[in-house]
Amino acid sequence: MPPYHPIKTVPASAGEPYGTIAASPNGAAKPSPEAVRAQLDKILASRAFAGAGRPGRFLRFIVEQALAGHQLKETLVGVEVFGRKPGYDPRLDGVVRVEAVKLRSRLKDYYETEGAASPVRIDLPKGGYLPCFEALLDPPAGPMEPLEPIEKVAAAPPRRAWWTDWRVMAPLLALALLTGGFLLARRAHPRPATPDSSSIAVLPFVNLSSDKENEYFSDGLTDDLINALTKVRGLRVVARGSAFQFKGKNPDIRAVGRQLNVATVLEGSVQRSGDRLRITAQLSSVADGYHVWAETYDRRLADVFAVQDEISRAIVGALEVRVAGTPGRLVQTSTQDLEAYNLYLQGRFHLNKWRPEGARKGIEYFTQAIAKDPGYAPAYTGLADCYTWLGVFGWTAARQAMPQARQAANRALQLDETLAAAHVSLGYVKALYDWDWPGAQHEFERALQLSPGDADAHFAYSVTYLTPRGRLDEALAEIQRALALDPLSPYKITAAGMIFTYRREYDRAVEQYRKAIELDPTFYHAYDELRGVETVRGRPKAEDAVIQSMRAVFPNVDDTSARARQAAQQGKQAAARGLVEQWIQECIRTERRGKSCYAAQIYASIGEKDLAFHWLDQAYEERSPLLAYSQVMPYYDNMGADPRFAALLKRLDLGN
Repeated sequence: MPPYHPIKTVPASAGEPYGTIAASPNGAAKPSPEAVRAQLDKILASRAFAGAGRPGRFLRFIVEQALAGHQLKETLVGVEVFGRKPGYDPRLDGVVRVEAVKLRSRLKDYYETEGAASPVRIDLPKGGYLPCFEALLDPPAGPMEPLEPIEKVAAAPPRRAWWTDWRVMAPLLALALLTGGFLLARRAHPRPATPDSSSIAVLPFVNLSSDKENEYFSDGLTDDLINALTKVRGLRVVARGSAFQFKGKNPDIRAVGRQLNVATVLEGSVQRSGDRLRITAQLSSVADGYHVWAETYDRRLADVFAVQDEISRAIVGALEVRVAGTPGRLVQTSTQDLEAYNLYLQGRFHLNKWRPEGARKGIEYFTQAIAKDPGYAPAYTGLADCYTWLGVFGWTAARQAMPQARQAANRALQLDETLAAAHVSLGYVKALYDWDWPGAQHEFERALQLSPGDADAHFAYSVTYLTPRGRLDEALAEIQRALALDPLSPYKITAAGMIFTYRREYDRAVEQYRKAIELDPTFYHAYDELRGVETVRGRPKAEDAVIQSMRAVFPNVDDTSARARQAAQQGKQAAARGLVEQWIQECIRTERRGKSCYAAQIYASIGEKDLAFHWLDQAYEERSPLLAYSQVMPYYDNMGADPRFAALLKRLDLGN
């Protein structure tokens, strides 16, 4: 096939009947509208477009619009070509973008096969819907006398597109260097590292139901998709904590990708009416914001599990990720009882608020779900998580909450041993209540074996097993793995700060706490840990500044313990003891749980060792989960040489 000389075109714009054409090396004229239409007819009659109604209609419409000099908007194409109603929202219905991807692919196939010798090329560049037209002209017949001696070649190179030909690109690059200096600009502003193509964030699906109470259902669907995709080895899935930072914000896909370091983003909507369900889902590329895949599902509510599995499989296919082993269903249906499933989703919705009232509400819903289906394993896991959360944070006595958490987690594993979340739940109980460290290690490692991409499993292994054991280098590496999967989670960022605190790297700890507060100015735990660091460092002014910041958000902050520590630092020991006793009485009056460990920490920090050991013994009798961290907490640094402290660590199985 003889070589050809391309004539570059640019997309049509208003005022130009069709794409303008750059000067041709052999002086040929630009393709006429008739030539373009003739080429269009050939394309539509080709094998690449045979039987393809949508792409054919799409291509003919945009070509005619370009030849007529019209502008093209996504909404116009959606209405005129794909039958959408005027005023539809392209952000929720990405049919035009999806079909544009398919059309580009068909055009590419056509010009690589039966259309390779076509005199006119029709392309649809990324970034818009106006096509480009090129005249691809062969040189005149007969020999050509070169003006300069040229190197002989064995054979003419194969015909190829102009943008892959260095003879064309070299002068174009030179021109760009002279006029724009773009290479210099690129060096001054280097691009960030490209994320792995097998990486995805699933943003919260929008609830379009008339009943706003159905928000729990759209959130639950999102959770199920995240959990399903997390099981696919080779696919990095951003965890719920970071994905839900964008809930209700209608973010730019490319900005989301940069923040989460992912290549693709899944978004969608859920509309529920009676027993009918409409789910739309769009998978977009972060690189250009265009849809890679999209689909709308109109199904019965009873088909919700099948739809979830279809969406998950479509995403895996679009990203070309290989499912290891024999692929079964990605979305496992642990119940066929839709009412039980609804109750389960409501339980998760309330638990995910991470408030004591939310956990208690979660217990109600999970219990009801179990009553509907006693074999529903995830509902038992949810129940275990609620009891664990209440017990660890002192909202319910540990001796009351943690045995119930253990019972629920064990029942979940009896029903489904492969449930990674249930192993995590049981690991919490074994570490923070039983002080059974080999048992806890087994549960966490089994969870990670079952679900290596689970950020919460990495978090639990780091904070609940490695950290109490004093294996802080490993704990830091593990929390960093969790943060790679959940980079915007204030809770995990705060956990990283705690590990730095236990490593006595206080500046790095403060950096993490401030980062968590910046992400969520209402996240109390980060403020509390930041205040603790400033206390340990003996910086009363910095501690006061943190307390003032806390008061701006939480008006009822109790600073009694902080004032006690400050009094002790000033040598006012009697005043310090009085303040601690006042604080303890207030805890008793308000029935605050966990006061024993906190009292021990305060007494230790003001140098009252005997009182500190009294409260540590009390905490041991209560089986306070916070005791697990006695070996690494800086509050007890001045008690390490006391044999009573070594005896306590031995009872916790933390001694050497």
